[in-house]
Amino acid sequence: MKANKWICLLLTILMLFSLVICAAATEPTEEEVPAEEVDPAAGLRIQNSEGFVVKEYADVSDIFKDEPHAAILIELTSDKVLYALDIHEKNYPASLTKIMTCYLALKHGKLDDVLTVSATALENLHESGSTADLMEGEEMTLENMLYCTMVASANEACHVIAEYISGSVEAFVELMNETARELGCINTHFANPHGLHDEDHYTTAYDLSLIAREALKDKNFRTITSVAEYTVPATNMSEERKLTSTNMLLVDSASNNYRYSKAAGIKTGFTTPAQCCLASTADDGNMQLLSIMMGAPIKEDENGNWVRRSFPETINLFEYAFENYEIATVMSTLYPIAEIEVTQSENTRTVALAPTHEVRTLIDAAYTSDDIVLDVQLNSASVEAPVEAGDVLGSVTVSYKGMILGKSDIAAITSVAQAAVSRRVDTRGVGSGAWWKWLLGILLTGVALILLYVIWMQVYRRRMRKQKIAARRRALEVKNRRQKFRNFFPDE
Repeated sequence: MKANKWICLLLTILMLFSLVICAAATEPTEEEVPAEEVDPAAGLRIQNSEGFVVKEYADVSDIFKDEPHAAILIELTSDKVLYALDIHEKNYPASLTKIMTCYLALKHGKLDDVLTVSATALENLHESGSTADLMEGEEMTLENMLYCTMVASANEACHVIAEYISGSVEAFVELMNETARELGCINTHFANPHGLHDEDHYTTAYDLSLIAREALKDKNFRTITSVAEYTVPATNMSEERKLTSTNMLLVDSASNNYRYSKAAGIKTGFTTPAQCCLASTADDGNMQLLSIMMGAPIKEDENGNWVRRSFPETINLFEYAFENYEIATVMSTLYPIAEIEVTQSENTRTVALAPTHEVRTLIDAAYTSDDIVLDVQLNSASVEAPVEAGDVLGSVTVSYKGMILGKSDIAAITSVAQAAVSRRVDTRGVGSGAWWKWLLGILLTGVALILLYVIWMQVYRRRMRKQKIAARRRALEVKNRRQKFRNFFPDE
């Protein structure tokens, strides 16, 4: 009986173990997960379209001494607006118009093409407007014509370019308006390629920022609009011309009080109705800024000099941004941010996890690491060894003041070996798939059934023996009773 009990106990253990093995075999491995259940973004960096935003702009008086009609300040790397003042109000752009003219010339023309100044190109120009003193019949490459346009702000050069690109000034203006609509400018209408005053020639600070951002993608545009001085080689009708930029932020001279070392471009503008306009970029090595200012006044300074307030006010706007914002790495791939339990490992119980991508973003300059919130999501509570360095085991979301700054997968930073006992199973040729679990489960089930059959046969045979013994005992008792009866009642 004791032996039978031990056999039954062993049978029960084997059957339970076989059920566990079969259940484990039904769990899908990474390769077996149906395609429709796989996260299509797995392993990829997920960028949040919102990121850091400026929730409240500074008061006008905190930045400007003399308030312009409109202004916008954009950080170009993140494409975020850091400051906005009446950015959708229509204003006259003056020579900021030439940003579009230069952009179209670079897009549709060739820098080494030679342009000839026509008589019509010198017509309909204001006598006191900016000029490079081009003459009818003079020949000049498109590249040098663009330097005349963007450095010296020559109005006649815009007409020459318009005729070269579109055949006539009127056709070129149509191209300007068509391009403006394509760029998303909904409050813009151009009437000429240079910006001399016209009641039907207007735009907004926001629309100009769209045009400028598109133009700045062209390296030739950035080169042409960033120079303080340029010498145009001699032509068929002129000696060489020395041009000085109208953008005083770029000009380094003893008499210029508005040289700004961080400035990098791009164009000035002035007419009496438009007042002072300035589109400028600046770079401090960390942030790249674009400022569009329209309608700044001209005022007399303490020395009796008339100053275009667009220059100092643009500097004020840039310095406001550099003091209050920065591009910072708020989450690095170099530092672990979580850990996960490892089972069946050789000599460690956890493995550290680090982001697979850094999150670098625009943010308040006064932020601290305590302001950054990391929301870690693990794929599971634990992971089974072996683990390879780089295995993705979860994800993290980075936020600041409720704003999502970015997301990244998180992965093991070191490898974790499998324990020796588990490793022996893996090295006996069973492979890494689940089929061996099924096979082992079937074998164990077969053994259990054989044991069950053996035990059942033993029980059956023992029962049959007991039944035979009992039958013999009853037969003997009957025989004995009959014998006694015969002895008591003998035959007559």
